[in-house]
Amino acid sequence: MLRSLNRIQFNKLLFTKVFNHSNLFRWHSTSPICNYGLCLDVDGVLIRGSKAIPETRTALKLLNGENKAKKKIPFILLTNGGGITEKEKADELSKILDFNLSEDQIILAHSPMRSLVPTYQNSQILVLGGAGDNCRKVAESYGFNRVVIPNDIVAWDQSIWPFTKLSQEDLKLIKKIDFSKEPIKAIMMFHDSRDWGRDLQITLDVLRSKDGYVGKLENNDVANLSNIPLYFSNPDIIWSNDFPVSRYAQGSFRICLDFLAEVITGHKLKYKLFGKPEPVTYLYAAEKLRKFAMKFTDENVPNRRIYAVGDNPASDIAGANRAGWTSILVRTGVFSGKVNDPINPANHVVDNILHAVEWIFSKEEGI
Repeated sequence: MLRSLNRIQFNKLLFTKVFNHSNLFRWHSTSPICNYGLCLDVDGVLIRGSKAIPETRTALKLLNGENKAKKKIPFILLTNGGGITEKEKADELSKILDFNLSEDQIILAHSPMRSLVPTYQNSQILVLGGAGDNCRKVAESYGFNRVVIPNDIVAWDQSIWPFTKLSQEDLKLIKKIDFSKEPIKAIMMFHDSRDWGRDLQITLDVLRSKDGYVGKLENNDVANLSNIPLYFSNPDIIWSNDFPVSRYAQGSFRICLDFLAEVITGHKLKYKLFGKPEPVTYLYAAEKLRKFAMKFTDENVPNRRIYAVGDNPASDIAGANRAGWTSILVRTGVFSGKVNDPINPANHVVDNILHAVEWIFSKEEGI
C-alpha cells in the first residue's frame, strides 16, 4: 500500500496515525482571544451545601465555549473553604457539578499560605481545623515538614483538655511528641475548628507559652502574644450551607480567641490574615488566573479584566472592589437583599450565577 502512495499522501497518513494514537501533537485553542476572565466563589454561588445551584452547570458551559461567540472564558474558583487539597476539591466539585474542573482552577483559603513554607519549612508548626489529620496532610503537601495538630497535644497530656476522649481512630493519627521539649514556632488555622473548646484552650496555651514550649508560661503569667506567630486562612464571620440561617465561620472563632486573650492576658491578639477579602489572596488569585488562562486558551493577555462573582458582600465583594476587579453580587447565598449592599456595594447585582455570566457576555461580547 505504501508504495502506491506519493509523498504528500504518505505524510498525511503518517500525521493522521500519529495524531490519533499519541499525545505528541497539541492543538492550540481555536477560541477567539479573550481579554477578560472570571473569579467565582463556590459556596452560595455554585453550590449550596453538597448540591449544585440549578443555574450553575449552564453558566459553566457558557464559559467553556458553548456560547454565541464560540469563545472560551478562563475562570478560576476562589473559596474561603478548605481542609482538603486543591486536587481533592476539584474532584469533589467536578462530581457535584457534573463538570470537569482542574486543580489549576482551585484556590482554597489556605492555598496562599504556601508562601510561608520558606520561613517554617523545618520548624514545628501547629495546624488547626478540619477533620482528622486532613489539614496536616494539606500542610505537608505544601512543603511543611513538621506539622502537629491539637490531638497530638491532647495525646501528650490529656489534662490539657480533659473533655476530649481520643478514639482508636484518633490515636492512629497521633504523632508522639514531648511538647515541653520541642517548641511550636507558629500556629496556622487552615480550616474551621471541629472542637472550639479544645482549640481555643490549646491555641492560648501556645500563645502564652515561653518560646513555644507548651506548659511553660511567660513571666508573671502574662504573655507577649506576638511571641508565637499566628495565621488565619479565612476571615469570614459567617457562611452559607443547606441550613436556612448562615453558619459561624473561622472568623467567629478568631473573635472568640481575641476576646479570651484580652480578658486573660490584657493583650490583643496579633495575627496575619489570608483568604478573602485580604489583598494577598487576590494577588495570588490574579496570578493563578493568568497561569490557567495560558493552559486553557494558550493566551498570555496583559492587564486582563477580571470579573468576580460572590454572595458575601463583606468578603467576596469587598475583596474584589479593593483589587480593582468588577464585582457581581448574587442572591443565592449569604446575600438575599432586593437592592445592593450598602456597606460593600457591588458593581452589579443579579439573582444567580447564570445571570451574572449573561451580564458579562452582554458587556464584553454584546450578546
